Amino acid sequence: MKLRLEQIGHSYFGKSVIENLSLALASGEVVALIGPSGCGKTTILQIAAGLVDATSGSITRAYSRHAVVFQEPRLLPWMTTLDNIAYGLRVSGTPRGAARAAAAERALQVGLEVGDFAKYPVELSGGMRQRAAVARALAVRPEVLYFDEPFTAVDVGLKRVLQDLVIEAAARESFSALFVTHDLAEAVRIADRLLVLSTRQGGVIAEHDIAGLPGQRSNREIFELVEEWSSDPAFAELFGHEDRVRA
Repeated sequence: MKLRLEQIGHSYFGKSVIENLSLALASGEVVALIGPSGCGKTTILQIAAGLVDATSGSITRAYSRHAVVFQEPRLLPWMTTLDNIAYGLRVSGTPRGAARAAAAERALQVGLEVGDFAKYPVELSGGMRQRAAVARALAVRPEVLYFDEPFTAVDVGLKRVLQDLVIEAAARESFSALFVTHDLAEAVRIADRLLVLSTRQGGVIAEHDIAGLPGQRSNREIFELVEEWSSDPAFAELFGHEDRVRA
């Protein structure tokens, strides 16, 4: 097991937003956290990644390296694309030449071109910046990757390309990942297991293993599973029809 959260609690200004939450992430597993806005899924990811402290419970991280891909690329504007991708390696002490060589390899893997390496973030499209953010995370060869709705701001076509990049990298390198999303089709496409969170009930209210392997599920299989789950009461808040379910 790479990650274990047990009986986690968290509060903002004295108001409890997460109570008694437990989850585990196995080696090589991609788990999607899905739920409506305000259910705490990003806070859970931040607690797991050590960016936010839990107010109660325990966390076990059985790995030495992780990386985070945020909604926004968060590239440093004064650095070139290549140096942004190499940044995590340089901070960890990798010599400049080796870091830039590794960054170049990752940049090409995510679909950037050599001509993009010397560009600054302002010169890149939004999709190219997000590709660079994914490359930066992969460059440190993480054992666990945290994704906080990383493809929300890109168009549908590019979202599919970026999802494929993550699926291929996870299969190739066997890292574990916690993937936060509000898009059920994205979760079904990219994850091995799905945890559904609720704002009204609090915490995880359903868990589903997803048949097949990420990247090998057909569009039809994904569509049919999303259709099936769209009528499941556990997903009512996600689809905005919780009032109809209660009625």
